[in-house]
Amino acid sequence: MKISLFVLVAFCLMACTNKSVNNLCTSEALTKYSTQFGNQSFLVFPELRENPIKWFDSIPEGKIIDARHPEDFVMAACPDEYYVFQLGVWALKQDISDLQIEFSDLKSRNGKTIPSTSMTCLNKGGTDFRGNSFLKEVRIPSGRVQALWMGINLDGIEKGNYSGSVSVIASGEKRIIPLLLKVSGEAVPDHGYNEGSRLSRLNWLNSTLGFDDEVTKGYTPVKVEGNSISILGRTLTLAENGLPASVISYFGPSNQSLVDKGEPVVSNPFRFIIELANGKIVRLIPGDLKFTESKPSRVSWNALNTSDEFDLECMGTMEFDGFADYRLKLTAKVPAKIKDIRLEIPVAENKAQYMMGLGHEGGFRTPDWKWKWDLSKNQDMLWVGAVNGGLRVKWKAENYVHPLINIYYAFGPLKLPPSWGNEFKGGVNVVQKNRDVVISAYSGDREMRPGDRLNYNFELLITPFRTINRQNKFGDRYYHGGGTKTSGKIEKAKEAGANIINIHHAEDIYPFINYPYLDANVAELAQLVANAHKENMRMKFYYTTRELTKNLPEFWAFNSLNGEIIFPGPGNSSRTEALHPKGPDEWLIKNLRENYIPAWYNLIKEGKFKGETDLSVITTPDSRLNNFYVAGLDWMVRNIGIDGVYIDDSALDRYTIQRARKVIDRYRPEGRMDLHSWNHFNKWAGFANCLNMYMDLLPYFDLVWIGEGRDYNRAPDHWLIEVSGIPFGLAGQMLPDGENQIHPWRGMVYGITNRTGWTGNTPSEIWKFWDEHKIADKIMTGYWEDNCPVTCGNRAIKASIFKGTDEVIISVANWTDNDQDCSLVVNWKKLGIDPGKVDISIPEVKDFQTGQNAVSLNKISIPGKKGYMILLKMKS
Repeated sequence: MKISLFVLVAFCLMACTNKSVNNLCTSEALTKYSTQFGNQSFLVFPELRENPIKWFDSIPEGKIIDARHPEDFVMAACPDEYYVFQLGVWALKQDISDLQIEFSDLKSRNGKTIPSTSMTCLNKGGTDFRGNSFLKEVRIPSGRVQALWMGINLDGIEKGNYSGSVSVIASGEKRIIPLLLKVSGEAVPDHGYNEGSRLSRLNWLNSTLGFDDEVTKGYTPVKVEGNSISILGRTLTLAENGLPASVISYFGPSNQSLVDKGEPVVSNPFRFIIELANGKIVRLIPGDLKFTESKPSRVSWNALNTSDEFDLECMGTMEFDGFADYRLKLTAKVPAKIKDIRLEIPVAENKAQYMMGLGHEGGFRTPDWKWKWDLSKNQDMLWVGAVNGGLRVKWKAENYVHPLINIYYAFGPLKLPPSWGNEFKGGVNVVQKNRDVVISAYSGDREMRPGDRLNYNFELLITPFRTINRQNKFGDRYYHGGGTKTSGKIEKAKEAGANIINIHHAEDIYPFINYPYLDANVAELAQLVANAHKENMRMKFYYTTRELTKNLPEFWAFNSLNGEIIFPGPGNSSRTEALHPKGPDEWLIKNLRENYIPAWYNLIKEGKFKGETDLSVITTPDSRLNNFYVAGLDWMVRNIGIDGVYIDDSALDRYTIQRARKVIDRYRPEGRMDLHSWNHFNKWAGFANCLNMYMDLLPYFDLVWIGEGRDYNRAPDHWLIEVSGIPFGLAGQMLPDGENQIHPWRGMVYGITNRTGWTGNTPSEIWKFWDEHKIADKIMTGYWEDNCPVTCGNRAIKASIFKGTDEVIISVANWTDNDQDCSLVVNWKKLGIDPGKVDISIPEVKDFQTGQNAVSLNKISIPGKKGYMILLKMKS
């Protein structure tokens, strides 16, 4: 969105009257010096890293004078440093769209050389978030100033004075800036990354950390036998056309173990159907199915399917975590009038009990569900499954762009896929057909000419991802929150019985969101982590993307990348109903002005930054900020000693989370990553399901913390799918909103609690009960399992069990507001216990239940919204 003329004039006046920096607004500068510019299209001026070029409409007057008679631009660096500097390019009278940068070698008098290959312009490209090299076009509208950030890798470079040049080429003109780089002093460790003020961390934008073919901890390499691809607990078999013919799950009923005999999630092949206007179904003949790549982490294949009318090229990749990426390229050979092109996915009925996505909240599947494309909603994916086997499907095409999330979805919504969407004619139906539940993604009528191509791409996730680690599920006790003073958190966590502490942003020594490694705070944070380790506690930091503080050293360099890092939103006209109904903060209005979206803000109340405001802006998904994130995590693990990260919503993709997991596992084998998400099922966030939206990230997390804006008075099936984490092989935790949302009794049915520190209802007494009865060693059988040995005729009451060698815990909860009488029916044979040799009691657990002896299961009253942990103890 263009900034108004009035606002531009106002800012120019500000720049013109700012005598302290002697800036001229570009319009005044052009008038004052126009005769000296002649026919030049642009002016170039160098600048040190200490003076970031901030504004597009002003220029230091001294730089204009210097540019007329360029002398050596003198810079001082240390050996082994990644040194950065800037060039400002002012487009004088016309737009510049073909700007190029050339570096010469830098040479010393004694023959030493810094090769030109050691230098880069960060604005012109680098390494993208998937590890691929890329180039960017730099465009500068007439009258504007563009900052270009340059990096020089001085790794292994000896002391000395090095001379050379950097040239800017555009519009048939060339400007040469002579450089003199003085390398002196002691070599700096780690390329200068230990000091953010050097801005050496800008090199993290091109980091390749974590890009390898290793299988992450806890998973197994991909194996191929014939047309079958096996990964941890799952097998995908391909048909000759390249599409899935079957999917088998080998996970036990509650994902605590693998079984020898698997169950089909899909037993009939996927069907790609082309139906012509005359009702004819095109018969595609499959060619040879060829495997094109086979590595421990993934396998790829393709198959060409042909008919007289069309070619369908099917290209697929399966990865070790259960992710499959399909790219279907349909090419017309003849003119064709088409009634519909659709993909039918037949899911076995017993593996389609539950459903989440496409406007359907997580829970029992609705028998007949119909959905149409609507870009006002962040909906392009659907999960259908059972607890121990399911599929998530995501439909996309060549124009897919990662949408913005949370309350910012409307600023960066989904793009309609030309294939599946077909001018909003497409949609998805979920219907029962015989013993299958068929997911039918249709695209409607259209015409194709010879040579026309459509990309019917889609992703699959086969769930669950892994077995639940019971030791972690019941042994990891979190302390989270507890105010903005970090000094007392270790002691508070110790008192509560926690062993993992999450340090949030907006804390006294971590004041600014998503930039925990600020120079001023690193020493204190490292000491805090060390103190936690002395108490045998792990410590993790809040660290994600989506929004980024303006208080980081690299902010103006990031801003110079023109939307690559900072999302190019409406700028000063941005409004968000939840946070910024009256518009952005004054600082953003005066300094950024355009191409941003205001996000989190907070007045710092403690510490050395007390009184300052943390302002943040929304970041662009799938950018080089992902590389910066991974490199920053690597640096924190090595230098601050953190044991993992806490991610609160995220714009990160699955490959970046995978890289982050590898970093943590490499240095912290017992490290942890946990995911929290606000409830996205509302108009602001596009009625998305958070676990569905983040499902491709879940293989790399240890647990999910689902709450905030979520109603815990929902039915048990909703708890199971959207809160517990169990259907995906993860532990879960609760995040209650207020006293009326505290439901530890319902949580225990799934073996989950809340965490201490965030709300007043500490789970410490439940944790003590867990330890006393060694719940981590017991096998859980959930109420959702067909073979659960404890049942209840009252549908408002749910009961799960935790079975050990000499005792069983029955966790029972009431899903109504009123007391409920019920009878718990025990299949003693299935339970493997002689009822005559067991004592039944309700142990005393403070703030949870009052102790009762000699309890009868035949008739028991369950208080409204509450429940019990009932102990069945074998008599000695």
